[in-house]
Amino acid sequence: MSAYQEKLRELTQDEVVSQLEGADGLLALTRAELFYIGDAGVQRAPLAKIKKVVGDKGGTLVVMGESAPLIEAPMRAFQVDELRLFFESVKTFVARQKQVSAGAPPPGPESKPTTTEEPVTLDEDLPPPITPPEEPAPAAGIYASEPAIAPPRRRGGLTGALLKLFSLGTLAAAGYWIYANPAADLANLIFVGVLGLGVALVEWHASNL
Repeated sequence: MSAYQEKLRELTQDEVVSQLEGADGLLALTRAELFYIGDAGVQRAPLAKIKKVVGDKGGTLVVMGESAPLIEAPMRAFQVDELRLFFESVKTFVARQKQVSAGAPPPGPESKPTTTEEPVTLDEDLPPPITPPEEPAPAAGIYASEPAIAPPRRRGGLTGALLKLFSLGTLAAAGYWIYANPAADLANLIFVGVLGLGVALVEWHASNL
């Protein structure tokens, strides 16, 4: 048992419901009082008089009463997370003590305090949490993209080449027939010429599809 705990036993016989010991002192909570025992002496505060708990920039933990501090202790003696948990217990027992002082029955273990008094809080000045930098926007969001242009459709191929040859052959055959039959009827000459030219054009056009 530490010297601070021995001093606490000398100060009160009440049940200690929560305590937090640091390098330079001891915070202890009973059902009626809050104690701070340090190298400089003992400070105590009735729970019914506690209004607020503040951690100031100078590193001092201050338990405030109605108009003046009730307890002042160095915060460096305790871990901040442990202080928060400890004063959660203090807040609960302060609310119960104020209800008892007001004549109302104390709440059960699972019930919430119904007092209208300002709740006990632990306020301290800490730097804001560090947030990770935002992810860079993807390239698609930075540069406006244009619709992709479909590659030109390949035309022809082997079939197209053959059709072109057929077209030229048809045109040559029609021309040769007209050349070889100069004495034929004019209507036949015109028919063969038009038919050969038409078929040759159709084949040439089909070769480009």
